Amino acid sequence: MGDFSWKAARRKYGVVVYNYTTGGVKGFLPLEIGECVHILEEYCTGSGADRKATWYRGYSFHNRKAKGIFPASFVHLKECKVENEGPYESVIPIEDAIIKEVTFVLREWNVIWKQLFVEDSRLFGTITTVMVDLMSFRCQLVANTLTNDQCWDMKEQIISRIDWGNGKLGLDLVPRRDGKQVDPDNCSFIELYRLHSQSMEASKGTSPRRQTIRDKARSSREKVASSMAHLVLSFKSLACNVGDESETYFSLYDSSTNKFISEKFLVRNTNKGMPVNMEKLHNYRGIFMDLNEADLERELYLVAQIFRSATSMLQSSEQQTPPKSKGRMLQESSSKKIPKFHYRRPWGAAVLYLKDVLALKREEELDFHMKVQSCVESESSFPNLHETMIKKQSMMIGKGITIEKDKQTIGIAVSMKLLHGDLASVKAEQPIMFSKGITMIQKIGFSDSINPGEVRNDLYLTLVNSEFDRGSKKAAKNVEVTVTVYDSNGDIIPECITGGCGEDAVTKYFSSIFYHNNNPKWNDTIRLSIPIDKFQCAHIRFEFCHCSTRDKTEKQLYGFSYLSLNPYDSATQADGTHALCIYKCDNVSKIRNYMKLPSFQEDFNDPKIMSTLPNQLPYSRSSKEYLTVSTFLCSTKFTQQADLVGVFQSSSRQECIEKSLHNLINLRGQEVVRYLQDILDALFYMYGHTSSEGERFKHSAEVFHALVHIFNLLQDSKFEKFVCVLEAYLEENFSYPLAYRDLLSCLHEKTELAVSCADFDKEYTVEDVFQVLEQIFRFIEKSYRLFQGQYGVEPDNFKQLLGSVFRSYGRIMASNEVALRRAQAKLLRELNKTFQPLLKLITRKELAGLIQEMCSKMPKDLHPLLLEAKVQLCRDMVNSVLFTEQVSRDIVLPMCMSVIKKCLITKRVLPLASQTLGDILDQFREISVPDGDSQYVLKTLFDLLMQTLLIMDEVQQEEAGGMMICCLMELLRKMEELHYTTLMNTYPKGRPLKDFLIRVLLVFRDLIKRHVFPASWTVMRMVTNHVILTAIQYVAQSLTEHFLTGSDFDNQLWSNYFDLAVSFVTQDSLQLERFSDAKRNKVKDRYQDMRVLIGLQIQTLWNGLGNQKRHFIPSLVGPFLEVTMVPETDVRKATIPIFFDMMLCEQNIKGNFTSVESEIIEKLDILITGNNGDTEYRTLFNQILLDKVQTEPVLREDGRRFVVSVTNLLEKLLDYRQVIEGDEHRDKRMHCTFNILNFYKDNINREEMYIRYINKLFILHHDANNFVEAGLTLQLYAQLLRWTPDQLSANLGYPSQKEWERKEELTLKVIECFDKGKAWEYGIPLCKELAEVYEKKLFNYKKLSQILQREAAFFNNILEGPSLRQNPSYYRVAYYGMSFPPFVRNKEFVYRGDECLKLATIMSHLTTEFPSASILTSNTPPDDKVREGDQQCIQISSVKPVASERSEFQGHTVPMEISNFYSVNEVDVFQFDRPYHRGERNKDNEFKTLCLERKVLKTSYKLPGILRWYEVVQTEVLHLPPILVAVENMRTVNTELDFLTGRCKSNTDMFFQQLMMRLQGVINSVVNGGLPKYQEAFFCDEFASKHPDEVCHLIELKTLLVEQVDLMEQGLRKTESMCTEEMKPLQKNLVEMFSKLKQDITESGSPRAGRLRGGSLGAVIRPGTPGSGSLNSSSSNRSSITSAEAMSQDGDNIYMDPPEVDPAMFLTSRLQQSRGVTGSDPALNQSPTSQRALSTSMSSSNLGSGSRTPDAQNMRRFVSSPDTSNTDPSTPPPLPQRRTSNAAEIGSGILNTRPPPPPPRQSTHDLRFLSYNVPSPTSGNVTPVPEEKPAIPSRTRSIAVVNGSFDQGLTAVKEQASGEDKIPPLPPRVPPRPSIPPLPEAGTPSQPPAKENITSPPPVPKRTSMYRGVSSGSVDDTHM
Repeated sequence: MGDFSWKAARRKYGVVVYNYTTGGVKGFLPLEIGECVHILEEYCTGSGADRKATWYRGYSFHNRKAKGIFPASFVHLKECKVENEGPYESVIPIEDAIIKEVTFVLREWNVIWKQLFVEDSRLFGTITTVMVDLMSFRCQLVANTLTNDQCWDMKEQIISRIDWGNGKLGLDLVPRRDGKQVDPDNCSFIELYRLHSQSMEASKGTSPRRQTIRDKARSSREKVASSMAHLVLSFKSLACNVGDESETYFSLYDSSTNKFISEKFLVRNTNKGMPVNMEKLHNYRGIFMDLNEADLERELYLVAQIFRSATSMLQSSEQQTPPKSKGRMLQESSSKKIPKFHYRRPWGAAVLYLKDVLALKREEELDFHMKVQSCVESESSFPNLHETMIKKQSMMIGKGITIEKDKQTIGIAVSMKLLHGDLASVKAEQPIMFSKGITMIQKIGFSDSINPGEVRNDLYLTLVNSEFDRGSKKAAKNVEVTVTVYDSNGDIIPECITGGCGEDAVTKYFSSIFYHNNNPKWNDTIRLSIPIDKFQCAHIRFEFCHCSTRDKTEKQLYGFSYLSLNPYDSATQADGTHALCIYKCDNVSKIRNYMKLPSFQEDFNDPKIMSTLPNQLPYSRSSKEYLTVSTFLCSTKFTQQADLVGVFQSSSRQECIEKSLHNLINLRGQEVVRYLQDILDALFYMYGHTSSEGERFKHSAEVFHALVHIFNLLQDSKFEKFVCVLEAYLEENFSYPLAYRDLLSCLHEKTELAVSCADFDKEYTVEDVFQVLEQIFRFIEKSYRLFQGQYGVEPDNFKQLLGSVFRSYGRIMASNEVALRRAQAKLLRELNKTFQPLLKLITRKELAGLIQEMCSKMPKDLHPLLLEAKVQLCRDMVNSVLFTEQVSRDIVLPMCMSVIKKCLITKRVLPLASQTLGDILDQFREISVPDGDSQYVLKTLFDLLMQTLLIMDEVQQEEAGGMMICCLMELLRKMEELHYTTLMNTYPKGRPLKDFLIRVLLVFRDLIKRHVFPASWTVMRMVTNHVILTAIQYVAQSLTEHFLTGSDFDNQLWSNYFDLAVSFVTQDSLQLERFSDAKRNKVKDRYQDMRVLIGLQIQTLWNGLGNQKRHFIPSLVGPFLEVTMVPETDVRKATIPIFFDMMLCEQNIKGNFTSVESEIIEKLDILITGNNGDTEYRTLFNQILLDKVQTEPVLREDGRRFVVSVTNLLEKLLDYRQVIEGDEHRDKRMHCTFNILNFYKDNINREEMYIRYINKLFILHHDANNFVEAGLTLQLYAQLLRWTPDQLSANLGYPSQKEWERKEELTLKVIECFDKGKAWEYGIPLCKELAEVYEKKLFNYKKLSQILQREAAFFNNILEGPSLRQNPSYYRVAYYGMSFPPFVRNKEFVYRGDECLKLATIMSHLTTEFPSASILTSNTPPDDKVREGDQQCIQISSVKPVASERSEFQGHTVPMEISNFYSVNEVDVFQFDRPYHRGERNKDNEFKTLCLERKVLKTSYKLPGILRWYEVVQTEVLHLPPILVAVENMRTVNTELDFLTGRCKSNTDMFFQQLMMRLQGVINSVVNGGLPKYQEAFFCDEFASKHPDEVCHLIELKTLLVEQVDLMEQGLRKTESMCTEEMKPLQKNLVEMFSKLKQDITESGSPRAGRLRGGSLGAVIRPGTPGSGSLNSSSSNRSSITSAEAMSQDGDNIYMDPPEVDPAMFLTSRLQQSRGVTGSDPALNQSPTSQRALSTSMSSSNLGSGSRTPDAQNMRRFVSSPDTSNTDPSTPPPLPQRRTSNAAEIGSGILNTRPPPPPPRQSTHDLRFLSYNVPSPTSGNVTPVPEEKPAIPSRTRSIAVVNGSFDQGLTAVKEQASGEDKIPPLPPRVPPRPSIPPLPEAGTPSQPPAKENITSPPPVPKRTSMYRGVSSGSVDDTHM
């Protein structure tokens, strides 16, 4: 049986490979693919070997708290390491660190990568490429299929990409050592700093660097070699009809110098085009080696020269003709004999421009076709044929002509690719290619990457041309040149000639033959590889043969020439062109004993040579015949320099040694390094063998000079690759045991000459000697070892000689000569390089003593150059083995400390000094040093380091600050409690200890605040903070012990501590909340949350201050507030109680805590708006302090008030901060600013904060072009000022000025804003106020004149108002949903728009501000589900302002231009209507059932105000029965007629045509029934019986009808007097129709349907509501003549703005409708309405006291009919429940302040007529419809106010809404609060202001009418 039970898991770690979401079992753990799990238990089935786990129990690392079970098959197990096995165990996966890092990096980059797609597309693409590379690399590493070298290289590539990506993305840089992440706890600060610097360097650049760590470690020689390139040429085919075997030679040609730069690559083909060697079929390859960067930039061509191996000397064309036609040298081609000779004949050439080839990418191979040009017909052109072809191609390329590929197949097919790197690396990378056999093609000459030790002995010989005498022959010769090499014995040197690479060397080389040519030009280069032992005595012989058909068995010898390689037994033959004599000879056997004959043509012109020759030469010659050749030697063994020969032959040429040594120094460096080993051997030979016993070589100084020259030459970057040759010579070939003696002696003598200033005229100075001290001492050390090995004893005089050298060093260092300064610095810098060879000869202590003695001779005041060199020497000693042994360290360490201390004091050479100190501390960590050394460094430099850090300037901080801080941190990390105690005891108690502690605290604070280390150095910052944390604890302990009690208390010291603690907690690098989860957990696991530790320490030390706390109140309020806002709960809980402690302390001392309260409020504003604090902070602040103040009786009342007030402020500030940025939050920002300024005004009376937010709100309004609101806002600031000469400080952009000056400036700004906003009524009182000041106090008549002119302009603008401004529009906006901000959530607002604001505009603005909100398309109030849901819904509708009566207009006839402004401004009551039907809808006559639901809104403040919107604080719903709807419509028409008639008197041109059209529309209207409908609906018995309570309104309706007749009669009389000829027919028609109409009314006393069938007395007009069209409707929603059917459309839809319509078009439409005309113009077939009329509609109460509407546009605002579309006539909305139907009760609400109605003739259409006895919704004639019930929002519900005031209704609203929002965003509407009292005068104490009412309204500026005189802000005589 198996063990079916849960057991502890054996394997603890796994990765989920499949999603597991539904387990179907209890306690399952949902998992997603890729999650890592910790397996705690396993459930197994089976037993023994079959035991298998089927279920696991554990948790995911994504959520460690949730544990559960999951299937085992869903998890892939991985190896891991278990630590602390048991209940608290942790698992660490065992996998490659690089693989883990790649995984972590990809996850971290993924988030940022997505953001880059939007922000930076370029970087997005680069990061994408890098991420793909990392994923590919990771896959290969995980696959584990790479070799160790490949794996290591790939890891290096991964590291370079990670570091680069982290740098570009602003992530943390990872410190690495040899590619692996370092453990910061096991790494010194200095090393950590340097590793971070390296990572930062690697992260620079626009793309990841491909260079690996191995690349960085390459030597300079390898770098040079890596810049080399190699061109691989693959021969494919030769598609040319050569006819014979062919030889094709490929070489590289430089067209700029007209020279071949490479040897030739030979390809042999049969006459059929196949390779002669079939093994090379498809594998004919050559590689042109060692092309440097300069070569690749040349104009290189690949030149192919084709030769045919002919058996006949005839031309190819002649071979097809009969033999007799042309001479021939061989038998006919029909002969079957095998030809004895083959002749190389030129056939053709081809060229290929290599520019495209050299631009190939690595490993890319391309095919090319080379077009061949034949020269069979003109062989003489062959030598220069390639040049001709290149010139032709260059001309075509220069003209932009594309060289098309030859469509024919004649040519050469090749492929090429370019390889980079030295040849050894290329062979390693391409082993297959080299294993198949590839021809190596060398450059002609040495390459830049010549390998030291490489032996090369090549002589390049070029057959240029020759001249032959024709003699008696008619035909020219067919000359063939045979080249052979002979040794000194006259024997041929075999196989030393190479005509082309790819073939074996030959003994004889045969040139090509030019048919019948006595002056052939070959330009043919061959290579002679002569053995070294035969080279010096060898010579080259050229034999000339004439090839003729007559000599069938052998060629006819004509003559010969020769060239000696080593003439006169000196240097090798010089490079260049040589003209050789041709000696005639017809038999080879006769050629002998010619070496003493002149070789060159010019020798026969030399008398000296001619005198040595016999009279009769053995061979004849012609001066006209010669052979021209050129030579070029490329040899590492034989030189062409005679001076070098003199050095090499010094033993035999003693008399020339001095001259040869002198000339050696003047040779080119290339000549010297080429024969380096031979030269060195010759020079040291002079030291070791030329001198007699006990005597020095007399030319030892010259030899020493030559050695110094060579050693310096090798330090040149050109020749540094030959250093290895020197190394090889020193280790393997150097064998002179006595050389040390001469070297030391010469070194001493040279130094002594420098001391005496006697060597400055020499060709080399002591500075050159010091530059190569390392090489000198290495040869000394080697010579010493050879002496010791050869003689078995140590040299007796070695230490004496060495001591003399160092003493001479000391003397030169003691000199103050300026001329020696550079030599002194050079000695100090180079001396460290001698440590290694010297330490093999003397002990470390002896060497340290010699150096210390030398440095002690230096003067105290050193030049900066010498000081830097001395510090560098100290650093070199620290990093050498001298510092590892105690005996030598005891000498070196004091010396180093002395130098570093001097640098810190003088602040010179700080970067190098800090690096040296860092090396010392780094060495302390690596080697075991006694505690005494650490103590010594600590006492010597700790305090000095801090002092230096405090006083360094910015440049020094940038150069050395980072390393010095690392040194300080490393010292602190090494310190333990004993070290701290010892360090503190070093300073006496009192002032010295205080100063020391202050320096420590200031350094720590500056280190934190200045951000010395970049933000990406997270590891460095964390380690630094951890060390500082430890140090702070010890410093705090010292503070408590020595500076806390009594007279020892030091305020400055404690202030510095708290400042440091605050800076520590609030620094950016410790805000863990900004880190990723993985990074945050990693930091906490290693260091904990260091903010909490310091926070607890702050709390502890604060509590321990006792009575000393008073010294820090209120100065520490702001810093501690900053600490408490750190988003860490433990820190907040530890530090928030400190504020209670401060309050209690100040309360006990002063009796109040005013200063603490003031400071907290002021700093809160700054900190919160600076993005500190959050909602949790507000909650904790409120809870903790409330609990605290409740426990303290003295703070219970005031403390609670303070805490609640601050909590309220926090809420408002947090709301403000959320919208502080972005144009889309502009309105929210205004609202929040408004709330805050009211808080500062009402709650805490902080005038300066109040003014600050006034200015912010003003700027917001001004920038948004809300000029009226901006002016009203700024006026609040102006009202706080007085006309006094008190001086005000600069503030908010205002300069320091007198109070009256600032008030004047503000007032002028306000006036300017009112002018721009066209609110001239608001600007006139301010102009009056300024005029009084200018006239009576300032006596500035110029300004008085200007302000009066402006005032007059304002009056004029008011009278011209209709043409200058339009009325604003108002909209009701309701926000439903819990996801809205608290200050708008489930609230209604009325928005004031500008003149042109359309509904679509405000909808667009709101959807931009709230992008997730949806616009409701119905006016029906939403249900509670919408209000309480998360979805955001916005409801928008137009509303009409309801103006209040103005007392200044009572009893006066006020022009409409004046009164109209107040009808739409300074209003806080608004209304909008929704039509419905009472009972069942009457389809025949809808007027019988059409009712209106009128919703009246009251806002918290009047508009305009300091906001463009205010909250609706009270809502009242009124219902108008059909009779009242008719009455209101009739009254509107009458008012319009009265207005137009009156306006015609003053402005006939503008209003006459409008009046005519309006009269025609009223009189001639037959649309929708007209008067008969009214007659049928109301003037009947049925209406009286059904609605007896409404019968009383029939009299008013009839009165209005009669009144309308009178108005029409007046209008007709007016139009008759002004009628033109064109209008008289219309006038006559109207008069006739009106006469009949009037007669009918006069006879009957009541309208009758029969008599009025042709027209109506009045138009049915919609009530004054600003439109109610559907969002989807494009038709007009307002008409002056609208049917009941039109009134019933879209009753539930929101109101929309109608399209703009011209007033003339509007009246024309009315006229056509009255006539029944339908035109083609769509504008005439609609009922268009002006936008302005819609926006400015107002109630009839505005017409009281003789007021009139200003123009036709304002008139039309009365003709808005209720829209009843989509309303079921049988289901009217339920009416509000009222207990009484008394009109007085209804009218006692919002509208109960209206005056009694004036006489009907005046058409005073007061809103009191709306208060009628409305039937109850439970009446039998009303059918309620629940789904259309107009549900009222909880904050704006319908209120039935009975015998009460509006304020009582507001109280009811507030009581209902009190549970919704703790702190309402806008204060309720209450009686005006007292204003902020003026500031007390200077020197005069003022009484404290009265306690403000926190519920007072916002500070709306006082608007005093211009008709009541100057406002209360007039001039105060006492202050001027």
